[in-house]
Amino acid sequence: MISETDDTQYLKMPPLTRYLGVDVRPRSFGFIVIENAVVLDNGIRMCDRSQFDDCLGQGFDRILKTYRPSAMIVRGVGGLPRDSKKREVMAAITRRAKDHNVDVISIRLAAIRIYFGRHDATTKYQIAQCVAAKLPELAWKLPRNRKPWESEHYRMPIFDAGAVVVAHLEL
Repeated sequence: MISETDDTQYLKMPPLTRYLGVDVRPRSFGFIVIENAVVLDNGIRMCDRSQFDDCLGQGFDRILKTYRPSAMIVRGVGGLPRDSKKREVMAAITRRAKDHNVDVISIRLAAIRIYFGRHDATTKYQIAQCVAAKLPELAWKLPRNRKPWESEHYRMPIFDAGAVVVAHLEL
């Protein structure tokens, strides 16, 4: 059991603050909702390309209406994503967040790598392990380390979204 003085494993957050971390993919997004270092919800929303904007938009609206986050944190890139589908998803999510008066915070990939590099986490799997250590509610969802010839596990966007929130709150 962890004592109250040993807070190295948990995030330090301002009181009563709810954050929504989002990792955008071409046909989906992974999300995590955190309030006071507690994971309220996490998951992945996927849709067919034919139902692209409406389907993902409705799923994202439900998340915003249910949890009413103080801010949404996304991984930013230097400019717009090169992948047009990813750009469409990012634009729809940002537009809907602004419609719900949710602040959108973008954190650069370099800042995420610097933060996790201080914890000796350089690979995607090591970063996911670090996120699971900081947010123990996610530990059971951590997939095993993949082999080089295997594709990424479908739950990794949850850990990518968690990494964005953890890095933002700890920087």
